[in-house]
Amino acid sequence: MKLTNHFIRNKVKKLAGQPDRRRSCFCNLKDTRHILVLFNAEDHDEVEPCLETLRMMHKHINVCAYISGDAVPEMNPSYMLIHAKNDLDMWYVPKAEVLEKFRSCDADILIDLTRGNNYAMQYLLLQHPGIFKVGARTNDLDLYDLTVSVTEDADIKHLFGHILFYLQTIRSK
Repeated sequence: MKLTNHFIRNKVKKLAGQPDRRRSCFCNLKDTRHILVLFNAEDHDEVEPCLETLRMMHKHINVCAYISGDAVPEMNPSYMLIHAKNDLDMWYVPKAEVLEKFRSCDADILIDLTRGNNYAMQYLLLQHPGIFKVGARTNDLDLYDLTVSVTEDADIKHLFGHILFYLQTIRSK
């Protein structure tokens, strides 16, 4: 653990612990128009087929990818890229302009496909005004409105399949 993770982890814990931090509402996939998908850039090849599935359903997709290293994989230019070296401050907290840009992305549903404890992406997720957030349980924090439990070695395709199933099954009315 980096010492700087301590500060961003505490901020994430504080945000996750605020019970009335935002309005939430269950959304099913049928009624959803805008979806924001978060993932780590190194998982781009695994995530792209998942995004294509959503596009085939005629959903408007916004994408936010986290780049931890120097190498930037070839990605769609419309994706919002969060560079660990440029877009985070010395405590690994996203800078104000990054946060504002992220919060301005339209999203009825946020789908978090990041792996591990990516505190910067968790911080952004908790700051977004989206009304329904979905992701895999990675720690003891309550980050999502719908948490999917998967095994440690489950791949993104497996996780996305479960998320899609539950989003199609939910009846929001």
